[in-house]
Order: sequence, then C-alpha cells, then structure tokens
Amino acid sequence: MKDKLSKLGKGPLEKYAGFVVHHALVVLAVFFIFTIFMGYQASSMETAGTSQKDWLPEDVEVVKTFELIADQFAGSFSTATIAVETEPRYAGSDEIRDMRDPGVLRYVDVLAKRAKLVYGVVRAESAADVIKEVNGGRIPGSLRSVKSLLEHNEMARQQISNYISGDHTMTVVRLKLLEDVDEARVVGGLREAIKGDKPPGLDVELTGDPVQKVTTRELAEKTMGMTSAISFALIIVILVILFASIKYGLIPLLTIVFGVIWAYGTFVLAGFEVTPQTSGVMAMIMGIGIDFGIQVTKRFRYELKTQKREEAMVDTVKNVFYPMTITTLAAVIGFKCLALGKLPIMKDMGTMMATGVIFCMVAALTVVPAILVLFERRK
Repeated sequence: MKDKLSKLGKGPLEKYAGFVVHHALVVLAVFFIFTIFMGYQASSMETAGTSQKDWLPEDVEVVKTFELIADQFAGSFSTATIAVETEPRYAGSDEIRDMRDPGVLRYVDVLAKRAKLVYGVVRAESAADVIKEVNGGRIPGSLRSVKSLLEHNEMARQQISNYISGDHTMTVVRLKLLEDVDEARVVGGLREAIKGDKPPGLDVELTGDPVQKVTTRELAEKTMGMTSAISFALIIVILVILFASIKYGLIPLLTIVFGVIWAYGTFVLAGFEVTPQTSGVMAMIMGIGIDFGIQVTKRFRYELKTQKREEAMVDTVKNVFYPMTITTLAAVIGFKCLALGKLPIMKDMGTMMATGVIFCMVAALTVVPAILVLFERRK
C-alpha cells in the first residue's frame, strides 16, 4: 500500500493528501483543539447595535461634526420617550379616556420619578410638571379642575401641548440620556420602570433611539439564530436526499460547522462585531461553504468505485483542490470588492464573508477527508 502511495505522492498535493490519509487522527486532534479555542472565542461574540453615523466613514464631515458636538455637549443627542395611550376596552366604563385626567397626571409623574432612578437618565419631564408648576406644586383632584386651570393659563396650555396630543388620547414622558452609557442597561432599567400597576384603560410603551437600537439588536440575534437553524436543517435534508445516505449526508456538514466556528472565532480576535446589518453573514457562509463539502464527498465516493479508500482520497484531494481554489478566489474577490465603496458596514460584511468562505475551504480539505477516511470501511 505504501509503495502505491509513494508512486502517487510525487506532487505536493499528493504528499499532503497522503499525510491526511495516514495521519487522520492526528489531523482531527489538531483541528479539534483549534476548534475548541475558536469556539470559546466565538461564544463571546454578541450582536452590537448600530447608529446612523456607523453607516458613514469617519472622514465624512457630517460624522466629524456629530462627534465634535457630542464631545462638547455630552448627552444632548440621546433621548427616549415613554408613551402612555388610552386603550379603553369597555363602553361606558370608568376607564380613562382623557390624558388630562388627574389619575394619568399622577401616573406619569410616578413614571418620571422612576425613570430618573435609572442609571444614565439625567432628565425626565411630563405633563404633570407643567400642571404642578402653575398649581403650586400640586395636581388638581378632578378633570374639571385641570381643564379650568389650562383654560385660564395660556402659557400652560401651550406647554402642555408638548406632552399631550391634540385629541387628548396620548401623553409622553420625555427622557434625556447620557450618550456614552450602556444602552442595553438603560433600556432594561426603563422597561422595569414602566412595569407595575397602571390606571385602567391605559397602554404604556417605550420608544426612542436607544430603545430602537436595543430592540433591533435583540431581533437580529433571534433572526440570526432562527435563519441559521432553518438553513442548517434544510441543508441536512437536501444532503441526505442527494447522497441517499445519512453518513454521507452528514459528513459534508462538517465543512460549514468547523468553517463557521473558525470564522466567528477569528472575528472576535480581530475585533469585528456582528450587527443587525451583518447578522445574515452566517447563513451566506453556510450556503457557499457547503458546496466544498459536497465536492469532496461526491468525488470520494466516485473514486471508491475503482480504488481503495487511501488511494481514492489522494485522488479526491488532487482533483477537487483546483476547482475549490478557483471558487474560493472568485468569492473572496467578489466579497472584498464591497470594500471599494465608503460604507464601513459593507466593507466589514465583505471581509467577514470572505473569511468564512476561506475557512470552509480549509475545513473541506482537512477535516472532511480525515473523517471520510476513518468512517469508510477498508475494502
């Protein structure tokens, strides 16, 4: 057997394939340890939020001006809003239908006080502040008294319009937040602040730039997990049908399993962040990378018809290496061309996809051949 392989193993590809064939356990052990390390790194990756300025290059004048103002006026450009809206469910009930109701004013006053206790909130204002300012620091006991107070005070009536809608069905608590605080922590605190008992007939929601960023990040993480799981499941079904074998249907999956783990571990080490805009990178890497595993497995089964497993794997690696290399180069060049523009997110997305494709090719030429040789019976 060794004599036959030595005759074949004249070129570098044959020598490499012969090494993988005869030292499959060693190859798997090395890459298994590497995968554990990269998997640990990848597990620490979290989806990061993005703002509109993150879409623009740093040298754009708009971004420079934004950063200059943010440095001089910290916290001025980060706001959130607690919206309280009427939501009566029963006709003729005692549910609140007018946001000028003293019960609502006392409620939004409590919300503002709770919000001020959240770390990062520097200011909270509501309609209750306007009423208390013109009524000696107190909130009247009836809706009629509030209406009368506003009718006889033009300034208060104008100020209240900043917090209560024209049809009196919605009121807001305006919050000013520090710019450089942990958005997830602030939003989590505000979500806790709006929990609790509320007057009947009211619906309370939280909105604003930080809330939208955190919500987008949460949805991106959920979407990334769901799409990746569905993609993986569909790939399994297609491969099992294609190869008419569970064994040969599952082994090609190692290409994307190892490739994705190595890629995301590298992203963490290189300082990349997964954002809502780049959260679909994993599914795209899987879609391209699985082709490498299919090529190796399909070619190996073809070579097995006329050769023993060791010789079949040598010829397999030799025959798929150049087509896979060309495919990888084409994909990398295409993805890296995204960096020709000035949008940083597109540049990062191209780099991440190119890295993932390269790692999938490496996995297809190392892990998959070693597994195929070990799991194929000697004939």
